[in-house]
Amino acid sequence: MEKVLEKTLQGNFLLLPMNNVVFGENSVEQLPQLLAINGIKNPYIITGNTLANKTPLVERLKNIIGVDNVAGVYSECKAHVPKRMVLDIAEDMRKTNADGIISFGGGSPVDAAKSVAMVLAEEIHSIEKLNEYPIQFNYQTGELTFRPLSSKPLPHIAITTTLSAGEFTHIAGMTDEVTKVKVGAIDPQLTPVAVIHDPVLTLHTPDWLWLSTGIRAVDHAVESICSNDHMPFTDALGKEALRLLTTYLPKCKEDPTDLNARSYCQMGAWLSISGLANVNLGLSHGIGHQLGGRCGVPHGVTSCVMLPTVMEYNLDVTKERQAMIARVIGAANYDENDEIAASKAAPAIREFIKNLDLPWRLRDTVVETTDFDALAKDALEDFIVATNPRKINGREDVIELLEKAW
Repeated sequence: MEKVLEKTLQGNFLLLPMNNVVFGENSVEQLPQLLAINGIKNPYIITGNTLANKTPLVERLKNIIGVDNVAGVYSECKAHVPKRMVLDIAEDMRKTNADGIISFGGGSPVDAAKSVAMVLAEEIHSIEKLNEYPIQFNYQTGELTFRPLSSKPLPHIAITTTLSAGEFTHIAGMTDEVTKVKVGAIDPQLTPVAVIHDPVLTLHTPDWLWLSTGIRAVDHAVESICSNDHMPFTDALGKEALRLLTTYLPKCKEDPTDLNARSYCQMGAWLSISGLANVNLGLSHGIGHQLGGRCGVPHGVTSCVMLPTVMEYNLDVTKERQAMIARVIGAANYDENDEIAASKAAPAIREFIKNLDLPWRLRDTVVETTDFDALAKDALEDFIVATNPRKINGREDVIELLEKAW
């Protein structure tokens, strides 16, 4: 059995304003009820080119809603959500009678929908005005500032086909096309009012994307368990997320048509992120944001190449936490001491990633060693890096970590 820790409990758990999560096969058929509950008569759909033009899914979605009720469709959503694209979508929406937003696809349509909702609510028409809203962080002083919304945004329903799980957060990620830095706006009102997890809709998701975003969810769970702010509630969510994801991701690889396995992976992703508004994360997320923004590495792949190395970097200050992880995923026994058990966590996660045939080193991506200096600088502007369990002393520490992940 795990040892009981006598940590003094005190805090405030933020529950985000999400009304419904509908899950299971063909649960997308419940979309009309969710639209009605949230007062949406004319939704605007934000999705990607592949779903819109290479699958029948967007047409199916429109038919479920009623074609005449769809205010518009933006089907060119780009990865990592460039700020200019956000303004362009908002401008297109202003020409319609849209009274709500549906994001359909992976993390990028979700982030785009949140960002567009903010832009419309705050009457933002320029990059300069948009730049006032994302989180600003000074690593040297620790000062963190952001601008909350002053108006209520349009309701947003997220229908997701990957496992990144950003649909369960109140953060809208965007990328500055000039600086290449990934930034985030934050406000509880940016949380989608409802989420649909229909495994049938995920059958068109490429295997590499499904599995790598599953590792993104593993990353959520690991960094929440290892967080300096961990608590029993978030531990429970993270441990069950790891159990489900490490059990059912291999089943998805073995049989990509296994809807039951895909459903349990969606449940694992949901669990992995449900407490993240209440714990600080670490370097895997912080560096991952910038690998995406600057180099275009997909969300899930950033976790594949960074998480095990970050776990090794943090090991000395998270031994009890990583021992817990190793036991949950079956890499260590409960009768082994924490030091031995903890040493098995990162290698087990790395081997798990390899067995899914996913990239596991930075050199397996588009990143070059010449990017390291800029990535380190960008990472130090991400407030998540400052909350890593082991303190980062400067750019050199981040570069050293990137070199180890290479």
